[in-house]
Amino acid sequence: MIREKKRYLLIKFEREGGVAFSADEAKKCLYQAIFSLLGEQGAAQARASLESFDEKGQLGMVKCTLEPLDRVIAALALKTTFDGKPVALRLQKISGMAGKIAGKRGRLP
Repeated sequence: MIREKKRYLLIKFEREGGVAFSADEAKKCLYQAIFSLLGEQGAAQARASLESFDEKGQLGMVKCTLEPLDRVIAALALKTTFDGKPVALRLQKISGMAGKIAGKRGRLP
């Protein structure tokens, strides 16, 4: 069996009015974005998951497979509402290694 290549994305979660996301809300928002554009089959192929979330900085590290990476990025960019309020999921960085996203101390920047 061939190992799939993965990519790690650093995402900034923003909500209107500066209201902070909790880790559960960020995960729910991420999955809604991916399912709405890619559907169940596309989401299964992407294998996207929220690996970690920094509630103070509102940054999340998302892991997904390499092949549908462009579709995952598009899904995140097209997410405009969550719980009836405007949101933005902004891509900050992409890396092939989680350590490059998390930094030397193992925390999100």
